[in-house]
Amino acid sequence: MTPETTRRAAATAGALALPYIALKTYWAAGGQAGIADGFDMAAEFEHNGAPAALVWLERHGVDFTAVLALAGLALAFALLSPMRSRRMVRRMLLAPAWAGTLLVPYGLLTALAGAFGDRTDGPLTGWVIPAGAAAFVGIGTALALGAWPRRRAPEATGTSAPGSNRHPRTAVTGALPPK
Repeated sequence: MTPETTRRAAATAGALALPYIALKTYWAAGGQAGIADGFDMAAEFEHNGAPAALVWLERHGVDFTAVLALAGLALAFALLSPMRSRRMVRRMLLAPAWAGTLLVPYGLLTALAGAFGDRTDGPLTGWVIPAGAAAFVGIGTALALGAWPRRRAPEATGTSAPGSNRHPRTAVTGALPPK
């Protein structure tokens, strides 16, 4: 897969998160579509023992999961941009990116639980769970697409990272080819 194709695939996967981000932001701003009448997300956070800072953010129109979703997408696209010999930066970004790929199975399990579970007593309406599941799968896929091409250091593979301007090293000597 070429770097451009990978970027397009990651953008498509990341687009799955946009309805989730918009919905969570709408809820944090006081909207009620998709949740039961009278349900208060901030009060639910507080009841479940969320840190006071997260409850405060929710009460002031900022949903932390929407912020985390945006951060995950930013991380995926940072990995897909040319890094030009920034090995330390790449390594620091890869750890959270690989951890974020666990959102794919989480999203799939959420979809299965939503499809086969009993949702008649919960505060969410039926269309919210597929939106959330699609977001988890999309963000996890975008992170995987960003992390996969950089899974090995260029020095270990004898080639440069996708999207970088470095010349590949020759397979036998490890030296750069003449200019």
